[in-house]
Amino acid sequence: MGFFGKLWARIRGVFIQAGDDVVSSSPEAIRSTYAAAIDEAKRRYKDMERAVALLANEREKTETAIKNMETDKSELQRRLEGALSAAESNPGDSTHREAGIRYLARIKEIEHRQATIAADLDAQKGKVEEYKSRLRSFSDEIEKLKKEQGQMVAEFVSNQQLIQLEDRLRGLGESALDESVVAIRDRVANMRAQAKIAAEMRGATVVNQDVEYERIGAEKEAASRFDELLKSRAATKAGVPEKERDLG
Repeated sequence: MGFFGKLWARIRGVFIQAGDDVVSSSPEAIRSTYAAAIDEAKRRYKDMERAVALLANEREKTETAIKNMETDKSELQRRLEGALSAAESNPGDSTHREAGIRYLARIKEIEHRQATIAADLDAQKGKVEEYKSRLRSFSDEIEKLKKEQGQMVAEFVSNQQLIQLEDRLRGLGESALDESVVAIRDRVANMRAQAKIAAEMRGATVVNQDVEYERIGAEKEAASRFDELLKSRAATKAGVPEKERDLG
């Protein structure tokens, strides 16, 4: 588990151990907990930064050593050229040959040392870049902690306000004011029912009138028809022709 994995576990542990004392106390408690975690992360960042600086310093030393060796090798090459020229001019003098051999041996030693140091330099460069990348990630995580600190405090305050509001609303619902509201609602409901019954009664009266008028009309129509039938029968008995009866 990396440092920040352990750090998150530590933050969670603080809240779990503190329980309601932290969660329900105040935003300052949350802010303080995150502040402590951020300070710890910053301390670890500085430690890692110093370690990376040491690695970078060693890398620079190695690069300087390689450059110095290259300078030494160039100088030995010039001396070797001089020894070769002197040996050609004066073959009987063995000191030129001995010097050339010494220069060649030193050049070979430097080249071998350069190869070894070059491998070390590659490893050092790799480590420096790796830890620089870790530092950047570390810095990003610290910024995330800072941002989350503000978010957690804001969320805590928001939720706390909602809880307080719910408590107030719950208190209002249980007060005498709630009973008055219920009484008003009941009164309005009763009046609404009365108005509905009155409307239904008015509707029923109109319907009854319509039925009564229809009955009277039907009776009058039936009486007229009856009188016509009587008149027709009387005419028949009196011998009135059918055609006149129809016209009459």
